[in-house]
Amino acid sequence: MNAYKIAITQRAFSDINECVLFVSNVSKEAAKVLYTEIISSINSLKTFPNAYPNIEGLVIGGINIKRMPIHHGRYLIIYKVEGDLITIYDVIDSRKDSSILKV
Repeated sequence: MNAYKIAITQRAFSDINECVLFVSNVSKEAAKVLYTEIISSINSLKTFPNAYPNIEGLVIGGINIKRMPIHHGRYLIIYKVEGDLITIYDVIDSRKDSSILKV
């Protein structure tokens, strides 16, 4: 099994903070749970990075971009797998962002 590494873009870090801040306006506890779920989900990609579907028609540098739904599908982690590196591009609140992608 490959030892995958994860790189999180600055935009993805900002997305995570925005999602958690939005939820914290309702519940600090829910915000902590969401943050933990996002980070755990990202880390789970180290084991099975290709378990999630490609986004049809989206290829960057010859590499397919994937999406991982989390938190009952409310959030999408947008990433690519290139060799042993997983790059996280975005974490999108699908309720707020109808474009689905900002890559």
